[in-house]
Amino acid sequence: MASSKVSWGMEIGADSIKAIRLERTGDDVRVTDFAVIPHKRVLTTPDLDQDEMIRLGLGQFISQKAIEGDRLVMSVPGHAAFARFAKLPPVEPKKVPDIVKFEAVQQIPFPIDQVEWDYQTFVAPDSPEVEVGIFAITRERVSQRLSLYAELGIQPEILSLSPVAVYNAMAFDLGLAGNHKPLVFMDIGTSATDLIVADQGRCWIRTFPLGGTHFTDAVTEAFKLSYSKADKLKQESATSKYAKQIMQAMRPVFSDLLQEVQRSLGYYQTLHRETTLDTIVGLGSTFKIPGLRKFLGQQLQMDVLRLDEFKRIRVEGRDAAEFSAAAVNMATAYGLALQGVGLAPIAVNLAPVDSLREQLWRGKTKWFAAAAGIAVAAAGLMFVGPYRDHASLRPGGVDPVVEDVTRRGQTLKTQAAGVEQSASLGLEIGGFRAMLLDRRVWPALVEDAVLALRSTNPQAPLIADDVDAILAIPAGERRLVSLQRLDGTYNGFAGERRRIDVTMEVEFSHADREVFLNTTVARWLRDEGSKVRDGVPFRVLPESVTINPGRMVTTRVADPSDPSGSAGAGGGAGRPGGRPAGDEDPDRPRGRPTAPAGDGFGGGGGGGRGGGGLEGGGVPRRGLEDGLIAPPDFGPGAPPGGRGTDLGGVDVPPRDGAPPGRGLEPPPDPRGPAEERILDLNANAPIPEPPLLYRPGDQVHRALITFTVELLQPGPAPTSGGEGIQGGSPA
Repeated sequence: MASSKVSWGMEIGADSIKAIRLERTGDDVRVTDFAVIPHKRVLTTPDLDQDEMIRLGLGQFISQKAIEGDRLVMSVPGHAAFARFAKLPPVEPKKVPDIVKFEAVQQIPFPIDQVEWDYQTFVAPDSPEVEVGIFAITRERVSQRLSLYAELGIQPEILSLSPVAVYNAMAFDLGLAGNHKPLVFMDIGTSATDLIVADQGRCWIRTFPLGGTHFTDAVTEAFKLSYSKADKLKQESATSKYAKQIMQAMRPVFSDLLQEVQRSLGYYQTLHRETTLDTIVGLGSTFKIPGLRKFLGQQLQMDVLRLDEFKRIRVEGRDAAEFSAAAVNMATAYGLALQGVGLAPIAVNLAPVDSLREQLWRGKTKWFAAAAGIAVAAAGLMFVGPYRDHASLRPGGVDPVVEDVTRRGQTLKTQAAGVEQSASLGLEIGGFRAMLLDRRVWPALVEDAVLALRSTNPQAPLIADDVDAILAIPAGERRLVSLQRLDGTYNGFAGERRRIDVTMEVEFSHADREVFLNTTVARWLRDEGSKVRDGVPFRVLPESVTINPGRMVTTRVADPSDPSGSAGAGGGAGRPGGRPAGDEDPDRPRGRPTAPAGDGFGGGGGGGRGGGGLEGGGVPRRGLEDGLIAPPDFGPGAPPGGRGTDLGGVDVPPRDGAPPGRGLEPPPDPRGPAEERILDLNANAPIPEPPLLYRPGDQVHRALITFTVELLQPGPAPTSGGEGIQGGSPA
């Protein structure tokens, strides 16, 4: 294996390849080599073969630098992977891996067997809480990247995320271990921006798709230039005579960047209300755009600094100026190399286990060669005995008795495999048929959902029809939970029992979100639902009940008097000045209160015409979607609802004057076209808007309550034909 004292950290960015070689001495490191190799064209250039451009850059790198024998750590961009953070319940340290795996299944929007993932726990010095960061990337994407690198003989031992590497670099360089002032690191890349919060030994990351290329696109559109010329003009904006026009063209992108930063920091501070964020450190060449730091500082009311040099590493001699100029873009490579020499606070590795195993075996090849030589010599000595034994056998080969026993054994083995396959197939088919035949399960699930929601003991006005009485109860004190969706997924067998995974999507407005759900709905499912009850064909597994706090969504009702906060059907409402509330998860799509991809929240509309609705959706708006069209009049003799000429095989003659073969034709309707009648219906009998049950500023929450039920009847017993069913009931 490569030495753990020397490591290369390499980032393949959209603009260039950056690499640093660090050598460790105790707890310090020094730079022994580095490289910055620009791509011939930026990877975000339209219609560019990105893989080919990366091959050219890597080929140039390995032709200039000798990396054989050194540990290699590489990164994947933050927007190409997943970073999720959650607080763990208080458990014994030995149970943390199991809790984290359960949380990973909930948080990662892909099947867990289709991703490479790792995690890191964070513990603040003055807090008993344990937080976990879960990092993942799809195996397909990892395989694609590693295959591309392998074409050039490059095989990294460690694969990490770019924002994680930035945190590692800054934590080491600035000495952020233990108590320190919270800092926000903002790394604006070519196509995305990584926002990293370093707070009392914790790390929080969000990546959003807005970067330097968006500034270039704005210049391209404003000046009608090619992408390459616009990018050059952007880089020279500080000294260009068209600086004012360039800044005016990029102003909308400035505003978009500001809005994303506000949303991200606002959401973080709702999770950590004790934290005050007042300093941003900018990384990336985009921070060289004149006026960007000043704009962000004024709008955010924060100090915005720019990283120009590192404190704990430097390059001496003739390369010092080149390294200093590139420092603003080298933080990722710096952090990667630190992980390679074992000085990184976060040591996650997303490299596939098979790849690591292959490298391990390759490192032991020379020892295997020596062992193989010894084995060959030993085998030569051992060959003499078997040869003599073979020579003593009688002519004619293997004894017929032995051949007969071997043949019979093979036949019996084949028959046993066939029986086993048939039994397994019968078991699976029988299980699915039993699920279809057991008609009592779903009605009982619906009834249990209703009973669980009823356990909140809602105030009497909430289940009546007096809107004023409902509004008189503050939203944060309402004890009503409404069911938005109920799903069940068959989950196979556990022993002889069949199981169903159930998901309840609920909506409520009580201020104590997690406590309220846990002490009402979730408690009923654990305590009452887990009992064996007469007439109920299943029981809830109490340990499976969870309210998924990390996937809970909070939205705020917009003010109808604010034109920027109005919402139409299916649309999301804005906020004054375009500044979003801090309690919204910035990674959730705007326009409807949904959780991250894979959470399964249903989309809702915004507020109606009569007032503000839920910002981001949540309460669907009711309107006249389909008109009522009277059936056409087919004239005398036409059957009700009929249109054609074929009535049960009997040809109906056409009306007088109609051309042959056309059958019955509808006469002109004296009431006018159907479209005009729909408009009359809308005007004369409009469907009223639903009443507004929340006031502007009220908060409404959506949550996914998940649990597993176990059917009390045993599973089907397989037969040779696969037809045996014991668990189903046709009634």
